Amino acid sequence: MFDIFTREGLISFLYTLPALIISLSIHEFAHAFTAYKLGDKSQKAFGRLTLDPFRHIDWMGFLCIALFGFGWGKPVMVDDRNFKKRARDNMLVAFAGPLSNLLVAILLTLILKVLVITGVIIPILSTNVSNIFLNMLMLTIQFNVVFSVFNMIPLPPFDGSKVLRFFLPTNLKRKFDVLEIYSFYIIVIFFVTNAGVFIITPIVNFIEKLLFMII
Repeated sequence: MFDIFTREGLISFLYTLPALIISLSIHEFAHAFTAYKLGDKSQKAFGRLTLDPFRHIDWMGFLCIALFGFGWGKPVMVDDRNFKKRARDNMLVAFAGPLSNLLVAILLTLILKVLVITGVIIPILSTNVSNIFLNMLMLTIQFNVVFSVFNMIPLPPFDGSKVLRFFLPTNLKRKFDVLEIYSFYIIVIFFVTNAGVFIITPIVNFIEKLLFMII
């Protein structure tokens, strides 16, 4: 959570802003691009086939990130009428967002590894400029991991719920759909009580540990 009403909190928020914007834009672009490739041509008309962050930022969601530490991007509205297999393709569109964040985290980790091996970045002896670049790179990796794990929460409206629903047998799908009525209250309880943090943090830490073992 960023206390943007203090000097230190505002500086901290602005410092992490590039990593946040990159992660969010990649996530929403992946949804739109996958939907487009599967037959939803409306994504081009909506202007979502771009990494331009202004096309993907929901300003209310962004404000919530600044004030409360969590929020959302502008949802990609999918027109699945031209999908060949609606259930499967909707699942693939949902999964594309978290997967893209994980792949970006892996790619940036490999780039960081190359920079360390070649001596372009020497963490212990880095100058102020290279330290800023290193921290930005590390933050972007961490944000992408968090975005990936956070969005795979198996509750509506998170992407993970659509992925899970696809693999459920028909009788459980009906029961799962009923859960959507209560999902908002469950999510609020999770974050108010910090239960969500206790569930998400170990997974994030495990993935980051695996990535940083590469470095």
